[in-house]
Amino acid sequence: MKGRKIMSLKFPVLMTLFIAYAPLFAGFEFLGNIKSQAVHLNRVEFKTDNALFNIYVYDDNVIRFRYTNQKEFSAMPSYAVISGLPAKAAFTFKDDGKYFTLATKTLKVRIAKSPGRVSIYDAAGNLINADEESFGVSFDNDEVRCYKKLLPGENFYGLGEKSDDLCKTGKEYTLWNTDFWAYDDRTDKLYISIPFFYGIRDFKAYGILFDNTYKSHFNFGAEKGELDYYFIYGPEMKKVLTSYTNLTGRAELPPLWALGYQQSRWSYFPEAEVSALATNFRTKRIPCDVIYLDIDYMNGYRVFTWNEERFPEPAKMLGDLKKDGFKVIPIIDPGVKADTNYFAAREGLAQDLFAKYPDGQFYQGEVWPSWAYFPDFTKAATRTWWGANLARLLADGVAGFWNDMNEPTVWGTHFPDIVQFDGDGYPTDHKRIRNVYALEMARATREGLRKHSDQRYFVLTRAGFAGIQRYSAAWTGDNVANELHLKIACRMSQNIGLSGIPFIGSDVGGFVGNPSERLYIRWMELGAFTPLFRQHAAWDTRRKEPWTFGVDVENAVRDFINLRYRLLPFLYNEFYTAHKTGWPVMRPLFFNFQDDPECYRTEIQDQFMLGDNLLVAPVLSETDEFKRFYLPEGDWYDLNQQRFYSGKQWILQAVPLKQIPYFLRAGGFLPMQAVQQYVGEKTITETEMLIYPAGESSYTLYEDDGISYEYEKGVYSRTQFTCQTATDACKITVSREQAGFKPLRRNYLFKVISQHPPVKVSVGGSPLSLVKSAEDLYQKAEGVYYATTDQMILIKTPDRRDFEIKIQY
Repeated sequence: MKGRKIMSLKFPVLMTLFIAYAPLFAGFEFLGNIKSQAVHLNRVEFKTDNALFNIYVYDDNVIRFRYTNQKEFSAMPSYAVISGLPAKAAFTFKDDGKYFTLATKTLKVRIAKSPGRVSIYDAAGNLINADEESFGVSFDNDEVRCYKKLLPGENFYGLGEKSDDLCKTGKEYTLWNTDFWAYDDRTDKLYISIPFFYGIRDFKAYGILFDNTYKSHFNFGAEKGELDYYFIYGPEMKKVLTSYTNLTGRAELPPLWALGYQQSRWSYFPEAEVSALATNFRTKRIPCDVIYLDIDYMNGYRVFTWNEERFPEPAKMLGDLKKDGFKVIPIIDPGVKADTNYFAAREGLAQDLFAKYPDGQFYQGEVWPSWAYFPDFTKAATRTWWGANLARLLADGVAGFWNDMNEPTVWGTHFPDIVQFDGDGYPTDHKRIRNVYALEMARATREGLRKHSDQRYFVLTRAGFAGIQRYSAAWTGDNVANELHLKIACRMSQNIGLSGIPFIGSDVGGFVGNPSERLYIRWMELGAFTPLFRQHAAWDTRRKEPWTFGVDVENAVRDFINLRYRLLPFLYNEFYTAHKTGWPVMRPLFFNFQDDPECYRTEIQDQFMLGDNLLVAPVLSETDEFKRFYLPEGDWYDLNQQRFYSGKQWILQAVPLKQIPYFLRAGGFLPMQAVQQYVGEKTITETEMLIYPAGESSYTLYEDDGISYEYEKGVYSRTQFTCQTATDACKITVSREQAGFKPLRRNYLFKVISQHPPVKVSVGGSPLSLVKSAEDLYQKAEGVYYATTDQMILIKTPDRRDFEIKIQY
């Protein structure tokens, strides 16, 4: 067996054990030879010596492979996949002698008959993925395994919340939701398990979703259940992720305010401390939209309750905070205190809503409230009950929920595997449900919120599974205030985004321990460009609010939070893109520049793209004042230093402590707005549109009310901006594509990056007057100014809905 390469991150250890000890396992068997086949409108069904084997065609690039050694396939529905199999699919199937061939317009699947093995090719006949000839699919009592060939030059990415490098090749991983306090870059099992990965070879990508909720390993091995996987071909990563999120669902549009700055700590109490916190933000003019309440707001850690001594009038407190622009999000843990004097425990017991032992006794585990019952979120009645009880807090005025401890975690022991769950009518145990427990808790939360009102609330979860993006944002768990975790925060957020979860971020500044002033500033710089911008800290750490490090740090942090609020139109637009396509807001460079080998280097994971054309290169060190970064193909404009760069080169740049390098690519658009202390503080009447002209490029700006679900009914606007350049001219066309929502904008301020001042600028054929300074321009309804230092043409003009700007040089 020497020299054989198998697509198994447990190679060679598992391969050796598998071969050497197979005879010792009485229940071990291979798939065997194919004995019969039946072709249907959307699938082909095979019977082999030892198993059933089905192939389902979901799309021309999405094919499902399913195996079981039982008499029939499980009827239990998928927790990850919500897309149904089409009634009829376009494919051909023929018998080619030693093998069968199933073909779509994109893929060819060759199924060897003896023994049963699968190989997948593109339409041109190039091998993409194949079972290893000697092993393929096998069953070992309850365990199921699949071995694939590792093709020359093939590398792997994905798997959700993993703290190491983006490239997963040559490593092994286990997917089992685990509460791991103060993890590091060698910790494997963490809070979120996403059994979806990319394979990339010769710059062509495919994806595989392993739809099995049991503890699984990145060798397609699982400790129980069926072998059930979806093969998704690109070859573009963007197409792979769009198809993956077609299967597992996409994120709703978040409330616009959730993109603002969020402040948290374990814990803010009593009410006077929360009020003082809010006052400090407003007095110091540091924008903030969200304040979190950790576990100490509750009465003895009983969910759905308030500690009346610490918070005697919660509705009044929340109302007062709302008047000042603050939204309050409390933590919610799944454990329900085992106290028969407590309404939630009584109701859950009476209605049979909690997880149980096989003998029917309700399971109790020890967590914050001491002994507690655990709701069975795989039961529809439990989800309904949970949502109804969340309404108690919603009635007081909370703006969402922070789901924690939902791996689920219990003190001092493991959650017993024998604990039983309803499984939505398909009774099962903890081994099958653990990885989806948080997913179903988030589902219960989101469904309860949707029933409560048409308002968008915010849900944040620590744990999850494939599909969690349908219900919740996520954060990277209990990190540490050190330089390693600053780096982890950057790359892990990218990795989770690759796994279909666009709303992701870390505990800025570190949850465990105390950051230095320099580390805190660098982390705040990164946070300002991360989808979720939330600062959080443990109870035994120093205070980490922006002003607690002194005036110098406070001023620096204020600047970056201000920049975050300036970027809100751009960020919201990227969340709309994620909602429509599944693409990350925060992306590894190779996601956008898949054909550039430099973008796969390990060093490059310390920078990222926001959307298509904004590159961010944070300094991920508390001591460095320089950054080495890579600019891919194209021309780039340094938004800090107002410098121009050509792409396809590495650059070493001095970066002072209070600066973060970020660049706009030629052809890019960057919508911005004025700073607010909170979203909705004032009416935004002007949209800034920064444009770096290059040939012909376009950008579509999405807008809605930011707070309701009316966008699902078409109440939104989409405005397209097209920029065309010639040797001595530039034309910008603005057209409203969708006008279901009327923005409150009265005018635009276009900022056109140009090394040459304009000779003439006209709007709709009418020339604009040239003013002497930017200050003069801001006072006028319309006009032009050339900013020599920034090398920008500033054009102010009313929003006419559809119009054209012509610039002559």
